[in-house]
Amino acid sequence: MRAKFYFLLFFFGCVNAPLDSHAQLLKKIFGGGEEKRTVRQKPTLLTQPKQTAQVSKKKIRVLEYPASKIKSRYRIDVLLPLYLSELVQNGKTVMTGKLTEKVAVSIGFYEGIKLAADSLNALGYQLDIFVHDVTEPGLRPEEIVKGETLNGSDLIIGALQSTQLLPIAEYAKAHEINFISAISPSDAEINDNLFFTMLQPTLRKHVELLKVAANKRYPNRSMLLLYRRSNMTDSLAAENILVNDEQKIKPISIEKPFLKNRLERNLDSTDINVFFLPIVDVATAESTLNDISVWFPNYQFEIYGLPSWRFMPQLKKADVWNNLRINFTSPFYFDLSTPRARSLANSFRAQFSGKLTEMVFRGYDALFWYGYLLHSYGTVYNTKQNDNSLAPFTKFDVKLQWNQQKELQYNENNFLYFYRYQSGSFVVNNSLQ
Repeated sequence: MRAKFYFLLFFFGCVNAPLDSHAQLLKKIFGGGEEKRTVRQKPTLLTQPKQTAQVSKKKIRVLEYPASKIKSRYRIDVLLPLYLSELVQNGKTVMTGKLTEKVAVSIGFYEGIKLAADSLNALGYQLDIFVHDVTEPGLRPEEIVKGETLNGSDLIIGALQSTQLLPIAEYAKAHEINFISAISPSDAEINDNLFFTMLQPTLRKHVELLKVAANKRYPNRSMLLLYRRSNMTDSLAAENILVNDEQKIKPISIEKPFLKNRLERNLDSTDINVFFLPIVDVATAESTLNDISVWFPNYQFEIYGLPSWRFMPQLKKADVWNNLRINFTSPFYFDLSTPRARSLANSFRAQFSGKLTEMVFRGYDALFWYGYLLHSYGTVYNTKQNDNSLAPFTKFDVKLQWNQQKELQYNENNFLYFYRYQSGSFVVNNSLQ
């Protein structure tokens, strides 16, 4: 057996991960919860006189990577919060029935990792894959980096929360090992790190590409920004929408009460009204969209929202909001009707019980593509990440990120799908439409 898979005290024939576990995770990610970041208080575009953001004229530094090591075998370490002590005691399963959300997400990711390892093994890749439960004593992120557990690792993949990223990222930088953050959209304020990669784009990246899509569809068009400051994530998204577009985008507060006449005087009954609505909470966004549709049934709207809207129930109903066209981005879309997806589903059913969740696909995507990069280019494959030819489902577009002072930050996936809903039907594009 070419690819070896190492894991102690684990059991996966009896799990039953809920179908909506990924939906709940994204609601937490974009609505606060475990992924909420502390944002430093500072003057904002929504409260201060408008001024164009200034970009430093400092030159981007020339990057120097260490030589890539070509090996006969590679080691990959996968860090997951599996909560084994809650599931297994004295070698026996103690949890029965439906798993909790936090466990189901990690188990789905693990199942994808295991299936990808099987696929890489079938291709003849020489890999040793170690899975570590970071909820166990001695394996928590701040602890695992102090011991010898990760010695000899060629790649680290972590399905970790934002508060767990920094010690692993610092370890990866110090040891020149690539670390892939697979599920968190937070950069954890990590900077100057060539070896830290985010597969889930930041909210800032979603907003940037959403603006590109809106400007491509409606060039030279004035737009509205309906914003609220009572939610930190919503406020941050609104700030990013306004950056460099203060003259083109007019902000309108929709803090309670959201008044019809406040919006009406900014609308055009003879043309499509284009606006951004950066509200992450699905229920609040749904209520706001319903108000707009009911108040102005004879107006037409093109609305740009946030990734969490993917799980909005009303979008799937054909008899509501017929005057609204709704757009948002998402880093993932898995078409279960494709041959590759059906093949993965068959492999999943052969090994595991329960339902095939999106996290299975995401675990599979991450290990398969990065296993391919290691096999093809060695330990420092960084300049070859444009080779996504064998990425199984998601064609990641990983690029180095720089701040406005042209200082290096990290690697971030820039690839997003664009969802467009109207009258209960939708299309998904993998490029700006």
